[in-house]
Amino acid sequence: MRNGLRFRITRNDGHKPKTKKENHIMKSRKNILTYIVAALSILVTSANSSPAAPEPCDGTVQLTSQSNFEMRQVGRQTFVEFDFTGLHDICLADHSVVTGIVEGHLVQRISDNGDFGLTFDEVLSYNGGTLGYRGEGSLTRGNWQSNVMTVGLGTGPLAGIHGQGTFVFTGPASLADVIYYVYTP
Repeated sequence: MRNGLRFRITRNDGHKPKTKKENHIMKSRKNILTYIVAALSILVTSANSSPAAPEPCDGTVQLTSQSNFEMRQVGRQTFVEFDFTGLHDICLADHSVVTGIVEGHLVQRISDNGDFGLTFDEVLSYNGGTLGYRGEGSLTRGNWQSNVMTVGLGTGPLAGIHGQGTFVFTGPASLADVIYYVYTP
């Protein structure tokens, strides 16, 4: 016997059967697991392919000639700039230290209180290859700060050498530097 109550089940888009919801949850779990596995594989790959640690190289720079010397006064500052050639040590990937020939340009600003700043760009040539450097230094109230880095990719036997370091003057035309090099194939 029937009691007159009827149930009518209608389907609307906001309400889906439980089985589809369970399927959706399972798919989400699978997607999350896929993302976790992908992230872990990226971490493992990047850990295995990380670059080598920078290697320090103690070197010297000896300026052997200067040309196109210019000096000008601007207020209480003197600007000096010139082209130069010289010799510069570099460490190669096989841990040998070789001396290359450098050509470059230097600009120096000298204040009347003795503070000064300088910038230079140079290209080192060795055994048919070249490698660019850019550097800057400053002396402010007796505090010397400097930075030198390689610029570009290098060519020939100097290809793939990247470095950054510091330098100090050891004489009027000589410097000592410590550059930390990384060698990439």
